[in-house]
Amino acid sequence: MATVRHQTAEHDVVELHETVDAWPAGTSGTVVSDYGDTKLVEISDDSGTTLDLIQAPLAKLDVTWRAAQH
Repeated sequence: MATVRHQTAEHDVVELHETVDAWPAGTSGTVVSDYGDTKLVEISDDSGTTLDLIQAPLAKLDVTWRAAQH
């Protein structure tokens, strides 16, 4: 799937393209809050259990799936 480095919205799935905190590039998560140039991203395991919440700069994120806009 193509990635996009543009604005993100809540519920978009993103992938880190640089390390953020203890999470390496390639880690996927879901945007849960949008603070402009910084996003709060939930990192979960395959069962949906939250492993971490990180604040990631938009510049380090690629959108891999965009939530439907209502």
